[in-house]
Amino acid sequence: MKKVNVELAGKKWQLVELNGQPIEANSKLQNIPFVSFTQEESRVSGNSGCNSFGGTYELKEGNRIYFSQMFSTKMACPDMAIEDQFLAMLGKVDNYNVTEDELILNKAKMAPLAKFKAVYFE
Repeated sequence: MKKVNVELAGKKWQLVELNGQPIEANSKLQNIPFVSFTQEESRVSGNSGCNSFGGTYELKEGNRIYFSQMFSTKMACPDMAIEDQFLAMLGKVDNYNVTEDELILNKAKMAPLAKFKAVYFE
């Protein structure tokens, strides 16, 4: 289980697809949503398009993942649609697949809820 945690940590995972729709920089998004995992204390943090969020994550056998104790800043944003979908997705996820440069978050065996690409910290 440690090895999987290390694969998630130390990278910025930038959202490229949400609920089957590609995510691209545009005037509706202040930031491209992303997540980062910190191995110490199993912390997760990121940005959901406008607001920052954080919380904890738990990894279990079989590539299961659960997010909890989530919080988010509450800035007013021009378009909250992607942000709302992104934060809702984090509450639904129960498993993941990870390769060196791609993270996919899933619910059960349904189509992927979100796909991310790795952006390495410098």
